Amino acid sequence: MIFFILIWSICTVAFFALASCMSKHQKQIFGRELTASKTKLATLVGWVLLIIALVICITHGNLSNMISYWVGALTFSALFVGLCLSYFAHKAKQWVMACIVIAIVSCITYII
Repeated sequence: MIFFILIWSICTVAFFALASCMSKHQKQIFGRELTASKTKLATLVGWVLLIIALVICITHGNLSNMISYWVGALTFSALFVGLCLSYFAHKAKQWVMACIVIAIVSCITYII
């Protein structure tokens, strides 16, 4: 279960970063549009985090099973981010910080 929470939280932060690339969500989250360089940075961070989550999955089991596991975590992450941006957009920064803390705690717990 800790492994799923780790992958889910990394993917969730990645999807929030990718959502920050769109002007509508930038206005929801930050109250204004970001500069082009910050938008590119958010895009890069989002994709890198998704790749990191995939690599973590692939290295911890059978390739086909873990890719399916990653896709399942992506599904739950996308659903969570979609619901947060639809109904709790004003608290998006707090959700991202909570997911980062969850990722760190679950990573430490998984390693121990």
